[in-house]
Amino acid sequence: MPVADAPPPGFYAPDPYAARWLWVGVGILALIALWYAFVWWSTRERTVPAPRPVATDRVAALRAEYTRRIDAVLARAAAGEISQRRAHQQLSVLVRHFVQEVSGIEAPMMTLTELTERGSRLTPVSEVVGALYPGEFGPRETATLAGAGTVAKQVVARWS
Repeated sequence: MPVADAPPPGFYAPDPYAARWLWVGVGILALIALWYAFVWWSTRERTVPAPRPVATDRVAALRAEYTRRIDAVLARAAAGEISQRRAHQQLSVLVRHFVQEVSGIEAPMMTLTELTERGSRLTPVSEVVGALYPGEFGPRETATLAGAGTVAKQVVARWS
């Protein structure tokens, strides 16, 4: 059996890595794992608690208040204090805030597409907001405020 030759003179074995590099590598891997855990935790879908039901007398008071506010916007637009476009915007905000106060649905933060996609419960709201969009965002001001005000009042009167 042949014996391995002895290393040549002046040959030295490689130095081992310093122990700190092992801990640096472990630390980097731990940071990567923590990053993935953070991303998973922060982007997962959260359950939304069901909104508390609003008392019947409170709903009646809210209906009266928002109907009064809608009438005030229509009166200000008729008097020329605000433009038709601004009146459309204010009606949209009023309807959305009424829905939020009564049902807890965050309608003021939703686009028309989101309102439409949320199902049949928000159909009246999405129809009103859809009717108000041309007056709010159209290239020219429209004179559809009277009809929009009537529809907004109907949503306020019937929403539960």
